[in-house]
Amino acid sequence: MPLFGPPNISAMQSKRDAQGLIKALTYKDAAIRQAAAEALAPFKDPLAVDSLAVALADVNPGVRKASVAALAARGGFRVVEPLVNALQDHDPEVRAAAASAVYRRLMADPDQDARQATATALGRVRAADAVEPLIKAVMDSDEGVRVAAIKALQSIGDSQAVMPLIIVLAHEQVRQKSTGRSSLAVERAASTALDTLAETGAIEPLQAALSHDDIAVREIAVRRLARIGSPIVSGSLAAALDDKDPVIRRAAARGLAEIGWQPPADESGARYWAALREWRRVPECGPAGVPLLISSFASVDALERADIIDALLRLGWEPLEPDALAAHYYASQSRWDKCREIGEPSVEALDAVLRNGPKWRDRVAAATTMAMLGQTRPYPFLRLDLVQRALAVLDAEGDVEAKRNVMQTLLADEHQFDARNKERVEYCKCGYPAARVRKDGLREPVADLLGFEKSSSNVITYYCPSCDTRRATVAG
Repeated sequence: MPLFGPPNISAMQSKRDAQGLIKALTYKDAAIRQAAAEALAPFKDPLAVDSLAVALADVNPGVRKASVAALAARGGFRVVEPLVNALQDHDPEVRAAAASAVYRRLMADPDQDARQATATALGRVRAADAVEPLIKAVMDSDEGVRVAAIKALQSIGDSQAVMPLIIVLAHEQVRQKSTGRSSLAVERAASTALDTLAETGAIEPLQAALSHDDIAVREIAVRRLARIGSPIVSGSLAAALDDKDPVIRRAAARGLAEIGWQPPADESGARYWAALREWRRVPECGPAGVPLLISSFASVDALERADIIDALLRLGWEPLEPDALAAHYYASQSRWDKCREIGEPSVEALDAVLRNGPKWRDRVAAATTMAMLGQTRPYPFLRLDLVQRALAVLDAEGDVEAKRNVMQTLLADEHQFDARNKERVEYCKCGYPAARVRKDGLREPVADLLGFEKSSSNVITYYCPSCDTRRATVAG
């Protein structure tokens, strides 16, 4: 027998002779090298990592596979680069072992630095089969791991990552809105990755995201589709005009506008204008716009309600129910009798006219109708009863002189001026009382007969209820 035989791997393993096993990794017999690599798996000697990493370049695939298993058993930051590089081995069994080690072991390693380094390395080598584990990693508990996984997915460029990235981005945005706290790094990384991925090849996953239950996910998807800027996405964006959330409908409409989409004169066109809140354009699309206008009425402000009523009038719509919409419709037509018939649902419409109507005669009529319904307001008339009586005198039959005599008797009886103290009444150009002129020539607005509006700076402006002329502005 020769004096020196091959290394006794079993004996070294029993003695926990890590140094001997490391040395055996370079023995001429591949079977010995493989056995040494297998025996090193449970050892924690730091020197073994470098030696096993070198063994990944061994000419024998069995040695390389055993070295992969030994490194995987150790885990930790230092084994990341060797194992990720082994994913590109030319032997399928070695690649499979490396894939199991990287995706099952390292991506779940207790050391967050190891998980982050693994995700980063996978992005660097653009491992196509790493997409699924990286998608799982975007929900990792560690922010650094999530960012690394997102960047890796961006580098790999597989469109199947689009939906998970949208969900991650939506999650961060919702968290920011609800708690004021989110991961800005994760949000930026996900947004940047989507910018890269959301090209023509990503249209299909973006379209799929439009049917997601989460509103935030749908919103991101529709905005990303709009960024593609191609007529290819027009059908998807047009379909999103029917989304139940107004923010998404508006984003879809804006995206369609940016790609030069021309709304047809049908329901989709009506939805387009409604999404942009261009209510006056809805009638261009015909009767299909009526349900949209009616359903939108309750959720818009006073100015938009006026536009909706105008659009309904242009479409020839007339109310069928005695509700708030009908009240606004009739109030816009100065049909105070109809408002009175509708009753309580008219109060909101009448109050809107009373506060904001451009014609003061309409304000008087609205206030009168509200009083008939048992609703009174101190604004914008100090003495509605006196205003009504003065307008009745002005509108009565007779010449100007006769009317003024009646008017002055009324004003004197109501103590609006003092003729005995040489005061006189000054009239508006329409013949309505506007000011009392004192004997010293100073003018004071007859406040009880005028309409008034008070500004935020407590300045009061008085108007003639008959012809809308501004009569005076004074400090409140």
